[in-house]
Amino acid sequence: MHFTKIAAVLIFTSFVGTTASQGANVSGLLEKQAVKWRSSTISPGPLRKFYKSRHGRGIWTDDEGLNDRGKKIVELIAKAREDGLIPSDYIKKFPKKLKTDELPSVELYLSQAFWRFGRDLYAGRTTPSVSAPDIVISRKKYDLSGWLVKAGRRGPGIVIDELRPPHQQYAELRKKLAKTKNRRKARKIIVNMERWRWLPRKMGRRHVLVNQASYEMFIRTNDKIVDRRRVVVGKPYHKTPMFSHAITYAEFNPTWTVSRSIAGEEFLPKLRRNSSYLEKRDYKIYASWDKDAEELDVKKVNWRKVSSKDFPYRIVQSPGKKNALGKVKFMFPNRFKIYLHDTPSKRLFKNSRRAYSHGCIRIQKPLEFATKLFKSRLSKSKIDKILERESTTIVKMRRSVPIHLTYFTLWIDEKGKMKSYKDVYKRDRMVGRILFGGA
Repeated sequence: MHFTKIAAVLIFTSFVGTTASQGANVSGLLEKQAVKWRSSTISPGPLRKFYKSRHGRGIWTDDEGLNDRGKKIVELIAKAREDGLIPSDYIKKFPKKLKTDELPSVELYLSQAFWRFGRDLYAGRTTPSVSAPDIVISRKKYDLSGWLVKAGRRGPGIVIDELRPPHQQYAELRKKLAKTKNRRKARKIIVNMERWRWLPRKMGRRHVLVNQASYEMFIRTNDKIVDRRRVVVGKPYHKTPMFSHAITYAEFNPTWTVSRSIAGEEFLPKLRRNSSYLEKRDYKIYASWDKDAEELDVKKVNWRKVSSKDFPYRIVQSPGKKNALGKVKFMFPNRFKIYLHDTPSKRLFKNSRRAYSHGCIRIQKPLEFATKLFKSRLSKSKIDKILERESTTIVKMRRSVPIHLTYFTLWIDEKGKMKSYKDVYKRDRMVGRILFGGA
């Protein structure tokens, strides 16, 4: 046979073979707003980019029905409860036999199921800010087309494993969930697993983590706790928010500028009873919130006429033993004006329940924490010299340290024991209602 004829036969044979193993072609469905398949509705929009890049060819199906990848994704989603998710949220009861003419719809149906399951596993079943405006964790962005490409090449099992949160605590909670037979304990585990899905997948090789529910703060290196100390967090009425940021500097001998709300709600009633309240506690008062506002004589202000809702004056407490922020504060500038700081009220650290602040986080032994945070750059003797100056001193970090203000009512300790904490802010309740129904 002539060479060109042989080549043509080989090419034709190869083409036919490839076509026989190709998945269902969904080109005719991609431009529709919705596709109905049995009792389900499919939205082709998010899947369009991927399938157009493949000229409509599927990855889950072949001429006879589901291929190995298709069977595998159905199997993986059937085990969604291992991650605290519900299989029927992604795939309804799947038929044993499929008709040839419904394979394009089945192809899109499985891609939608894979997408939604992967998204919830990767970013969370609920939106992080769903329960309160003081939770400002951005929902993770993702590349659906990239996920589908990888699933087509390497199989969905590898992709799903990669989408699962990489945090050790998540893995430990997942193990506990598999063993528990209590319907209330399981729910609490699932709620806490959900919160790990919200957090950044890379929290920083070395980072600070505050667990508001346990009133604790850790420095963690490679997921190992290298420093642990007690903290005081916000009262239930003044919840400490949840978000991630980075500590950029420490301020020694800090001043404290009283917020308008605290000045109006808490200081004003005391000033109406006793105008010397500020003077006795080393506060100064200024005519406005402008930087160049003049200092006022507190005794000359008619406090009865001052509005508590629109407090016009700026109150600043000088550095010293009476200062509410103590000797140091650690800053990660944010819109809530939340930071870590010392406190003169050391006795509160002895209490098991430590929700007493207006939202900021008070640290036990903060100067010791400073030496751990700054390492060799800031020794105890250096800190002592700074404090002796009695003037406000800012020490910037050479490299910012990520900080995560979290809320976990379950924590697996180093011995594998699961510790449970009271839901002081009632945050478990709202997340649970959305995960399990009732919201």
